Amino acid sequence: MDTQIKTARASAVCSTLGGELISYKLDGKEYVWEGIPEYWASHTPVLFPTVGSTIDESVKFEGVAYPLKKHGFARKMEFKLVEAEGDKLTYLLTDSPETKEVYPYNFNLFITHKITDEGFTTEFKVVNTDDKPIVFCIGGHPGFRCPINDGEKFSDYKLVFEKVEDEEVIYTTNYGGGYIDKSLPAADKLKNTNEWELTHEDYDVDVLLTKKLKSRKVKLVHKVTGKGVEFDFNGFNALGVWTPPKKKAPFVCLEPWNGLPAHLDETGNFEDKPYAITLPVGAEYSVGYKVKIID
Repeated sequence: MDTQIKTARASAVCSTLGGELISYKLDGKEYVWEGIPEYWASHTPVLFPTVGSTIDESVKFEGVAYPLKKHGFARKMEFKLVEAEGDKLTYLLTDSPETKEVYPYNFNLFITHKITDEGFTTEFKVVNTDDKPIVFCIGGHPGFRCPINDGEKFSDYKLVFEKVEDEEVIYTTNYGGGYIDKSLPAADKLKNTNEWELTHEDYDVDVLLTKKLKSRKVKLVHKVTGKGVEFDFNGFNALGVWTPPKKKAPFVCLEPWNGLPAHLDETGNFEDKPYAITLPVGAEYSVGYKVKIID
């Protein structure tokens, strides 16, 4: 079920499928990827309880193997709309016999989308309803139109980070499902610079992934006009940049992650995953991202 919310100038549509925001328009202009299936059918999915690929689509929780697939299950499940205000929607997913087949814990996962005349925010909140600590990773995967306007090209845009960076940008492999392969050379996209020009060819392997960034914000903007979106990913440990390999798709995803795809040489124990979160009994964990329109 889709639900629309509005402000004076903005409108958004969200869905119970994945609890996903599927449209954000300001003054009638769309900024979120429309989800055209020939490129990528999603819009802004949540990644839970894992981020990225798992080795042979399997992980171990407390030593027991479970068939957990890439990016987890939440993005493909029906949420319940539990709160609807004029400019805000909150969705809820709870554990079920279906989730227990791949993830052994009791939980509540809330997703709240709030819009303004300047942009939108998406917040994830995980509540431990189990009688023991639970472990999980969580991330976003929002896609933005690129180019935003007719008559522009993907390569007319660039990413501008708020601080000059000096971090390696690593690839994940597109063979076997997108693992981190330490044998692949790192890219120099963010060596002593805060600007990252966009070309489709950079993503012919798979996602480009950054860790330990000093910046907490990045802008996706047209090189000449400076118009686009500002993306605030404060609270996340890693940021992926992705567009489908070899499709020349008219969008780019800015993916804030607490968790990483599998390393080819990892143990397979979920507790060992980088940035995995262990949540005590009865505790809550919240993280989210903000989008501001630059126009």
